[in-house]
Amino acid sequence: MTEKRNDGPPMKSGALPTTRTILLIVLATWSGFLLVRATGPDDLLSRDQVKFAGYVLDIVENDAWLWQQDHHGQFASKPPLSQWLAAAATRAIGSWSRLSLTFPSWFATLITMLLVVGWTAREFGTAAAIWVPLLLMGHQLGLREVMLARSDPLYLCTTVLLALLTWRCWVDGAPAWPLVLAGSAAILTKGPLAWLLVLVALLITGRSGSSATMPSIPWRKVTGALLASLIIPALWLWWAQEASGSLAVKKLIGDELIGHLFGSREAHNQQSWSHHLLPLPWFLTRLAPTALIAIVAAVRLWKNPASDSREQLAEKFLLWWWLGGMVMLCLATHHRFIHLLAVVTPATMLAAREVSRWFLPERVGMYAAMATSSILPVAAAYLDVFDIQSPAIVRTAELDQFCGEVERELTPGSRLEFYRVHPATQVQLSRHQPFLQDDQVHEALSGEVETYIVVGDEKPFRKLAQDSGIDLFEVRVRMPLGREQLTLYRGEGRLRAPSQPTPAGRNDLFLTVLSLLSALTLYTAVIYSTRSVATSRTDRGSI
Repeated sequence: MTEKRNDGPPMKSGALPTTRTILLIVLATWSGFLLVRATGPDDLLSRDQVKFAGYVLDIVENDAWLWQQDHHGQFASKPPLSQWLAAAATRAIGSWSRLSLTFPSWFATLITMLLVVGWTAREFGTAAAIWVPLLLMGHQLGLREVMLARSDPLYLCTTVLLALLTWRCWVDGAPAWPLVLAGSAAILTKGPLAWLLVLVALLITGRSGSSATMPSIPWRKVTGALLASLIIPALWLWWAQEASGSLAVKKLIGDELIGHLFGSREAHNQQSWSHHLLPLPWFLTRLAPTALIAIVAAVRLWKNPASDSREQLAEKFLLWWWLGGMVMLCLATHHRFIHLLAVVTPATMLAAREVSRWFLPERVGMYAAMATSSILPVAAAYLDVFDIQSPAIVRTAELDQFCGEVERELTPGSRLEFYRVHPATQVQLSRHQPFLQDDQVHEALSGEVETYIVVGDEKPFRKLAQDSGIDLFEVRVRMPLGREQLTLYRGEGRLRAPSQPTPAGRNDLFLTVLSLLSALTLYTAVIYSTRSVATSRTDRGSI
């Protein structure tokens, strides 16, 4: 990487996109993709989103803030920050909904977009920054990200924040204490991978640069911040370990961290060595066209790096973040395409910089707006025409219809039980309770209290009832669910339950605190983005 390129003559800053234009593109892109996903088909039954919903419902229904279990009683597979935010949003508005469940996802996506736009503007100019929103969202992975009941979108946000703060600490000499907060948030979201990504990028970039032009890496400050960021997660883990009967360490460190990195997997796509290569085709297909443009950008910067030393350093940092992340994803034994969110940011920034080469700066705002307005109808058509036919979405729609019928059948004061059903049934009905056991079937059907039972496997249910002397059954609803069917039975009892919990309703304390924290976070991200755009190095012109 010795050849230098000529960036051409300086350009008038008036020809570049303004701060207002870039922020409008950010808002339009984020709100457009959010609207497309919110009005599109629900995909609850895909990508283990039911488990996340179970953890959130355990907090909402059972006040399990310290540690959570899914509907099968399994300890949460991830640290609790995402669950806390989703539960706080649900408590704040007083009702369970898809929007409250995915609040950490769609809010974190907006913050991520603002941070990446500001970072790109500061290092590569506003002509590149204006393309960030579309390239960050305009692919299958981005479309999933904006309303996803998983911790990955929030993890993306905390990783970006950690990487940005580390970059500023290194290159600009910024203080290291913000790294402690960002690192703690990242670890409390999904573990230590964010720190590993950043440290790998920092180490390789530092070793590949010229010592004459590159600032020295403040390893003492970064190491201190890393150690300090472990304090809050360690305290939570200790309390959760004590309260859960020693389940926390086994689940989070044994099964999840060590198991996903080195353990043997049983999925059909993980039976041979070739499964380690799955992230590569996923990257090329699920992130297209951003991934393909990023590869072109990587080849270009490798052959012809920037002449400006800071810009060249930014190129290398992003490149090694991306490549190091891909290697780590390939080495792991647990693969989901959604995990590629860990490397989507550096690929997006490099791709945005490449796209900025293709257009005259005075027209880049118009082209970016046209591209965004064109991709949104395509995304909506994809969800409503093609994606809606996937088995998981079809089953989710059937389940939603069944649960709607169940809610219409329930009467005030009645009990609702579940026997051998998918946990998503409880999620759609906003419940988190133990499933009915075989020895409880007779009591539920013959008790004095009016009881409804959602049954997923009728044959053993009826046999258990008949063996205990019940021959007549009142079936209220029966609907298919994929190859199975769900049935709502009604017991003999007609009395109301002696004490019924009243609906929680809106919680003003949660609403106030969550609103203040969200407003402060959004304000900080907007200020950073606008200042970065305003102070971008526009004298370099088109890259």
